[in-house]
Parts: sequence; C-alpha cells; structure tokens
Amino acid sequence: MKKNLKPSTQKRTGEKRKEEAFEQYRQTFLQVPKIDDRKPVFMSCHTRDRLDEIVRRLGGRKMSVSGLIENLALHHLELYGEDIELWRKL
Repeated sequence: MKKNLKPSTQKRTGEKRKEEAFEQYRQTFLQVPKIDDRKPVFMSCHTRDRLDEIVRRLGGRKMSVSGLIENLALHHLELYGEDIELWRKL
C-alpha cells in the first residue's frame, strides 16, 4: 500500500514569513543611516555587546551599532511620537 506523500506547504509558508519578517527588519533597522551631527550615547557593556552581535551577524559591512541605535530611536519616535506629545500634556 502506497502512502500519498504531499510536500508540506505549511513549512514553506512559515519559512516565507520568516524571510519576509527578516527583510522588513533589515529595511527598518539595518540600513546605514546618514548621521551628520553626532552625539555620544551611553549604555551598558552587555547591551552594547548584544547590539554589536546583531550588527555583525545581520548588518552589512558599513552598518554599526550607532546606526542601529539611530534606526531604533527613529522607529520608536515614529511609532510613539503622537502618544508622547499627548503624554507630555498629562
């Protein structure tokens, strides 16, 4: 008796979603920003090391932790900018 073996589309769909999510992450956070007027930012060594690992593994050759932090901050301000303005008035 032969079993009908169909390829699993669920696995491919899951992989495609992972790839799409990764590409969206790269477009949002791992694009090299142009930073004209730089200022220092302090953080723990542990956090800096973790961000450095992300940049080294997932970012391009010119990507830096500073660039990642710039992108993270801009994204945060874009997402919460209106709310922050409302909260300031509380």
